[in-house]
Amino acid sequence: MEGKVIKLKVCGIRSIEEIEELKSLDIDYFGCIFAKSPRQVSVELAREITEIAHKAGKKTVGVFVNESVENILEIVAKTGIDCVQLHGSETPEYCLELSKKFDKMNSDRKINIWKVFLVNDEFPNIEDYLGYIEYPLFDAKGENRGGNGITFDWNILKDLKGQKFILAGGLSKENIANALEYSPTILDVNSRVEVEDRKNKGLVEEIINLIGGDIFE
Repeated sequence: MEGKVIKLKVCGIRSIEEIEELKSLDIDYFGCIFAKSPRQVSVELAREITEIAHKAGKKTVGVFVNESVENILEIVAKTGIDCVQLHGSETPEYCLELSKKFDKMNSDRKINIWKVFLVNDEFPNIEDYLGYIEYPLFDAKGENRGGNGITFDWNILKDLKGQKFILAGGLSKENIANALEYSPTILDVNSRVEVEDRKNKGLVEEIINLIGGDIFE
């Protein structure tokens, strides 16, 4: 992994206490879930989380499932989130429309789009999306849209041929070393770093130590 830079996202932040506890760690992105989920947050709470993250030099990601373009634009404007993660059945045309709307926003920051592809044992068709998104995100197909705590067969990622991507789904201290072998751009952790329905600083620190602090930007 020498010379590679792996970024870390902790998704499903649902309280001020969590972001305050984690903000000083080597985490690049914090995820706020707006879709229906046990980790769903309000626009007001997401704005507070984002303010704290930004003061600590970190970014926030809003997670949406089949949300209207208009609602996403409104939430981005109200919260100040930096990235939009689309976790539903959004089409390439939808991503194009959203990208154009972001470009027209009166903002001094670029809002990036991440598109989630739920994977079982076959590599998904991502080609039609690549012109409109920053990264594809590969997560395990499970009972829920995300946060299932399960992995998929990472061997299918060998077909990516240099494409930058985000890896999610069941990432924990037990399998991080294996995940790094596939050279993800960003690792996205969630349910496996929780204890009693909240993010656990110790578990997140173990992930960071396994990745190696010297490869963070």
